[in-house]
Amino acid sequence: MSEFQEGLWVEKYRPKTLKDLVLPERYKKDFGRIIEKGSLPNLLFYGPPGGGKTTLARVLCSKHGVLMNRKDNMLLANGSARKTRGIKLGDDVSEPFLKHPPAGGDKYKVVFIDEADKLTPDGYDSFRGVIEKYQVAYGRFIWTCNYVSKIPSPVQSRFTPYVFQQIPRDFALDYCRHILESEKVEYVDKDINFIINGLYPDIRRIVNILQKCSWEGKLDVDEEAVVTHEKKVLAGVVEIISLIEKGENAKIGRVVNGIIELLAAHSYELEYRSIYEELFFMKKIPALAKIVVNEYANTHQGCLIPHQHFMSMVFKINRSLQDYKKAMMKK
Repeated sequence: MSEFQEGLWVEKYRPKTLKDLVLPERYKKDFGRIIEKGSLPNLLFYGPPGGGKTTLARVLCSKHGVLMNRKDNMLLANGSARKTRGIKLGDDVSEPFLKHPPAGGDKYKVVFIDEADKLTPDGYDSFRGVIEKYQVAYGRFIWTCNYVSKIPSPVQSRFTPYVFQQIPRDFALDYCRHILESEKVEYVDKDINFIINGLYPDIRRIVNILQKCSWEGKLDVDEEAVVTHEKKVLAGVVEIISLIEKGENAKIGRVVNGIIELLAAHSYELEYRSIYEELFFMKKIPALAKIVVNEYANTHQGCLIPHQHFMSMVFKINRSLQDYKKAMMKK
């Protein structure tokens, strides 16, 4: 780890071993056996953001897992990167990496793809052949994603799947306390909870903001750094749904206008994907609204004007829920 990385709390306090991770007991036993026996299958980790998928993959690909020589024997790629998410990632990147046997006495070479649900159809077709060719000997594949349904069944069948849930809020609070106490930073729980409420379940972002707001041995929360534009837009959509459920339709226009103003001011810097994902996985969002969210999330990448596409979703959620409520009242 570089001197720069050591200065980052998110790297300094990243879980390094299996026992440091928050996992179901069965998962800890499974991965404990994998590490103990040094027998790594192809693994597919899926579920909402903030569940520890990427962190576990990194642990497995370290000296605390099955690779002593990670530098030479692990290939890390982002499945959402435009330049490599197609056939090139399989044919031009992964296969050349796998052609040479593991170095340094390791048993495997691992292709670790984060956001694997963002690959193109050609990318998946390419990987089917690469997996079949190299898993016979030393090639292994660890993929993480949010939406496992986007990965074709013939590709999924080549992996052992594990579903992940979001890390509990209580753990996030204890984790933040541990970091601040280790760094000898004074704090009050109210400020930590404010950061968590604004950024959960993104643990990486929570820790980064925690460090940003810690000066001269004291936690001083910067509200603008915590309440992101994405969270404000998200809160607006949730408020509209709540107003519909309470029958307070007269207040919806004000909230809609607030969302429009936010999108107009920050449209091209917003991480729309995170808004779609959090809406979809939020328990209090009704199923009918989630169907609409999923529809617009799937078509967002190809849309012409992002903020207009998003507002179209907001209006459709409003109309769908209003129509459903009227239909229920007639029964």
